Amino acid sequence: MLRVVLVVSMAVAVLPLAQGPAKNVVLFLADAGGIPVINAASLQGYGAPRRLFVQRMPNIGLSDTTPTDGFVSDSAAGMTAIVTGQKTKNGVIAQSAEVQRKVSDGKPLKTILEYAEERGMSTGIITNDAVTGATPATLYAKANDRGLTALIYQQIFTPRFGDGPEVIIGAGRPAIAKALIADKIDIDQWSTEKGRPALRSLDEIEPSATRALVVMESAAFDLQRAIRTTVGILSRNPRGYFLMVEWDTHTDNVRRGLDRMVQIDQAIERTAASTGGDTLILFTADHSFDFRVRGGDPTQPLLAGLDQAEAQAQVEGRTDVRTRAVQMTNNHTGEEVLVAAQGPGAHRVKGYLANTDLFGIMMDALGFKAN
Repeated sequence: MLRVVLVVSMAVAVLPLAQGPAKNVVLFLADAGGIPVINAASLQGYGAPRRLFVQRMPNIGLSDTTPTDGFVSDSAAGMTAIVTGQKTKNGVIAQSAEVQRKVSDGKPLKTILEYAEERGMSTGIITNDAVTGATPATLYAKANDRGLTALIYQQIFTPRFGDGPEVIIGAGRPAIAKALIADKIDIDQWSTEKGRPALRSLDEIEPSATRALVVMESAAFDLQRAIRTTVGILSRNPRGYFLMVEWDTHTDNVRRGLDRMVQIDQAIERTAASTGGDTLILFTADHSFDFRVRGGDPTQPLLAGLDQAEAQAQVEGRTDVRTRAVQMTNNHTGEEVLVAAQGPGAHRVKGYLANTDLFGIMMDALGFKAN
């Protein structure tokens, strides 16, 4: 009898602790922030491995990133899979795989943000890419080509569910304004007439604001401040919120990419510490990048000799860089990326996953059913 009791007790012990549904979900996405970049960012930022918060989160797994038309994904296809639960072709924003890029539309796919809006939650987007870039655009727009900047921007003001994202903060003003001019639209006049002035900086967000659209000239803004401001607005909603934070960590500029990986990691750690136990924090990347640590040791900085190598590559007209410790070829790659999570529903992040599984994990955490 004792033996049976012990077996049962042991079986119970390995089950995940019961948790209620999540009130909030925060999805952090490092664009091109694959495992090689995460590894190198820890070495560059802290001089040792496994120092990033995402490497120490309680639930981790690996995610496939393939699109339907190849083995290597771009941000549009990668993000579509993550936030709709369906794979599509490269270059396509939240449309089904029947799409013909730049030719004909596929079926519009409903995103996790749109499900949240439909249920009265508040939603937000933060990115250091253009607000019309592939990753943020996938949450609120549908397009058969990620390059349709004017069409994508205008969809901010015509939400399919709810009243659209309460907060959008990002960059890309010059390119967006230029694209809109081709459609005879002035970004400031048109946005104001539609009831959502396109602010130029975080400073222009009023303390009492309930909505904010910030389209900056530059990607150089304070990520921590943007998150604090956005969460402050979204958390006023008793029904909860969904927030997506993207940070471009492409290492085509090696030092900048690794520094940005450290920045978003610090933001994830602070957000995880400041939100309650009712918030699912989920981190992943849309695809990986061809960057590797190929040598080096703790006696020298990881990026020793990088400036000279980059200068030489520029002289020779090359986009690849190689030093004693690192090498970079300027391409996306197809290997699996890290998924890390904590909070309600995080126990499902384990083993090898499809990127489409992340949609289901977020939906289940919120108690939503897809339709």
